[in-house]
Amino acid sequence: MKITNLWIQVGIILVCGAAIGNAYNQFQQSPLPIFKTYKPDAALEAGEDLSVYYIEMDAATLKDMMEAEMAVLLDARTREHYRQGHIPKAINLPIGEFKQMYDKISPLLTKDKAIIIYCIGIDCIDSSLLAKDLYQKGYREIFVYKAGMEEWQELGYPIEGEGGMSQ
Repeated sequence: MKITNLWIQVGIILVCGAAIGNAYNQFQQSPLPIFKTYKPDAALEAGEDLSVYYIEMDAATLKDMMEAEMAVLLDARTREHYRQGHIPKAINLPIGEFKQMYDKISPLLTKDKAIIIYCIGIDCIDSSLLAKDLYQKGYREIFVYKAGMEEWQELGYPIEGEGGMSQ
């Protein structure tokens, strides 16, 4: 009888914990999906060439455009990656949060400035997907720095983040 009561108590604790965790998750700015499985972009699965939505750029051009304040720089990586370190003046707009964050970010995306997007590195497609989403919103002067944070760090360019400013 005592073992049965113990299992009932464990079950009640588990159910209450799951309910509290689910409620907390739902009130977050970007809640985690509970039962939703990851589905790649349909166009990507169909083999769409995303490079039609942007012009590729190198690190030196990115640095020059940012120094001249000719562009808005978007970091398509996750919030955690952004916090760990990002290119100075970059605005975090994770591709997975585009729909929720676009209205908040859109006033910064003026038609008189180019948009430059970067991600982790050459194999990351988040910057290309973000370029496609912005293109579909009417922006046309979109650049993607494909080599991303990996090359930026290798070149020894400045980084902002949790560790402060580094050179």
